[in-house]
Amino acid sequence: MAKADPTKDAGARTGSTSLTVRKSLDVMDSFLDRPEGYTLTQLAARNGMSKATALRLCATLEACGYLDRDERMIYRIGPKVLRLAQGYRHQFRLETVVRPVLQRLRDQTGESASFYVAEHTERVCLVRENSRHVIRHHLEEGTRLPLHEGVVGRVLQAFQGAKGRQFDRIRADGVLMARGREPHTASVAAPVHDMAGRLIGALVISGPYSRFDAGRQHAAAALLLGARDDIARHVPLEGDMGKPTALATQTPVLSRAG
Repeated sequence: MAKADPTKDAGARTGSTSLTVRKSLDVMDSFLDRPEGYTLTQLAARNGMSKATALRLCATLEACGYLDRDERMIYRIGPKVLRLAQGYRHQFRLETVVRPVLQRLRDQTGESASFYVAEHTERVCLVRENSRHVIRHHLEEGTRLPLHEGVVGRVLQAFQGAKGRQFDRIRADGVLMARGREPHTASVAAPVHDMAGRLIGALVISGPYSRFDAGRQHAAAALLLGARDDIARHVPLEGDMGKPTALATQTPVLSRAG
């Protein structure tokens, strides 16, 4: 008599459980762009499921505190979600989100990638991943530079609301490609906002112009726009961690670069 394959059975159970969890998470994701709530019929239609399935998922989520239902039978986000958000904000460290993104940008472009925040009249290099090339644009984390200098400085100024034609253009383009503050360098920079639209800082890729030419800069600009969205998705919407000044004060003060 053939024996049952326990691995196969376990895989089936895992697949079934994962599908149910995914459907539940899809229901929760529905409230990201409609916090005022849904009826059961609306939730079912939005997620392409039957009302019976939607009712079963919503009943479980409500019982666990992830959904609330009022007297009009409208489902809204429940109090457990706030508790999870508070826990996330408590343990959140921007560097743990930004550094892997910078490492990816460095490896994709071959050039140095940095994340800056504005602090009063200065910009602070909060996180940095230097290029692996021998000839490279090099800077240390914690370095403070004048806000009005450099490509990333202009981006930060523009999205802080600076007035002028050049800042209007930067805001319209959403990215700036230009020669760097230092001779023979080029940089591409883009702002990073949280999901509520608040400015957090700016990403910049920098390298020697002889290697980081116009074509590579355009390719890097596309990568930057995707990277900033990756960071934004992980940043808490409330609390001091969303404020650039609070982030900047966590960095050491280093001497200005030349």
